[in-house]
Amino acid sequence: MSLEADYLALSKGARMHLKCRAGDRFYFRTSGQVKWIIWGVIGLICLLSSLLMSVVLDGAEQIIYMVTSLCLIIAVTISLGMRRHLVLDTTNGKLLREKSWWGLRRSIKSADPLTNQRAVVAPIAELSQGCLLEIADQKYTIGTFDQTRQLAIFINRYFAVPAFDRVTRWPNEIELQDKQHAETGSCASPAPQQPLSSAGLEEHKSPSAVPTQARYVPIGDQKVFLKLALPFPLFLLLGILLSQLANRGGV
Repeated sequence: MSLEADYLALSKGARMHLKCRAGDRFYFRTSGQVKWIIWGVIGLICLLSSLLMSVVLDGAEQIIYMVTSLCLIIAVTISLGMRRHLVLDTTNGKLLREKSWWGLRRSIKSADPLTNQRAVVAPIAELSQGCLLEIADQKYTIGTFDQTRQLAIFINRYFAVPAFDRVTRWPNEIELQDKQHAETGSCASPAPQQPLSSAGLEEHKSPSAVPTQARYVPIGDQKVFLKLALPFPLFLLLGILLSQLANRGGV
């Protein structure tokens, strides 16, 4: 199969993190860019309420909110435009830490050989299901063990990055080969079985001793940005209330 076909065969979670742009240049967004995006979204919510207040108010209050809105527009534009990428450069065999602003004025912060990197399939300690991919000190939640392993093998096949599995024999690592058909397993790492005494056996059978299994929830299902937008209706009602009081001379 070709590079494009293998990339399209990856899971949705894998393609959400490993992006492909013009010229078959593949890259990951870093955690630094995600933080900038979160701050940008928070600033955008504040900007909407500030713009509303600058419309419904007048006089000195309107000027204050207009200045605040202008400052927030600048801050949101800067935050949402920040780009921090891990670029898999096959031409030079390097892993590039690239930064830019809205894709402009790109610069390379560092460049390391791809062969010196490690793509590790690791379990998520807080959850009983789901795996993440570790590469260049970054962690990306991909999905199931098979989906994460498929991405690691893809990176190993086309970018010569050594791939490892920390799930099957956790906490030990085994190297993933391109044609290796590992047995499908859960990302939960089973603990060694210890002999139980009669008292321990009774406690083990007790319903209260059964741990609650956490369910893996993809990032897209958590509605993070929707939760951030929840205060907006409150700001809207507050703005309308203040405008009504101002028109009646109550403020």
